[in-house]
Amino acid sequence: MCRSLIAATTLLLLFVGCHQGFAYKGCPQGYTLIDEYCLSVSDYYLKVNRTYTYAEAQLLCQKSLPTLTSQSDWTANLVELDDNEKLEALSRHIFEDFPELMSGLVYWVGGEYVNGAWRWVDGSKINLRSHIFVPGEPRINKINRTVYIVPADKLNKRFYAITNEKTDILPSYVCEAKDD
Repeated sequence: MCRSLIAATTLLLLFVGCHQGFAYKGCPQGYTLIDEYCLSVSDYYLKVNRTYTYAEAQLLCQKSLPTLTSQSDWTANLVELDDNEKLEALSRHIFEDFPELMSGLVYWVGGEYVNGAWRWVDGSKINLRSHIFVPGEPRINKINRTVYIVPADKLNKRFYAITNEKTDILPSYVCEAKDD
């Protein structure tokens, strides 16, 4: 009786979750499921005291997935903060799950000014009204600009996005893996 009840409850939860668009998924090795996103916060800076350009960070994200055949449908890029909820989830994760030093770093994310518009790495337009940016950002009509996040509100455990030159160097970055 108890096993039947557990099995029925599990099936109901899976059905409801899938019906609402949220099927349970695991993340590839090296990634953590944060809310519904598979994210990896780079901590290499702490280990080897190295910094990265935007292009280097993006390349490291793309090469971050294991080459196991079971994970071959996954792709990884710098994280796209395409909604405020994702930035809030990432902010909470960094402030709560990492040492104090990690919450004081700045991180490359996957936004760039391309052909007269702000775009995420997948080519979609960045919603400039999404409240992810520090006031006054992003700077419009500036070439070679990219997006990174800064710890702007430690009391509320919140990062905000800001822009910088593509060739500048930062100590860390955040990758997102997606199951295509």
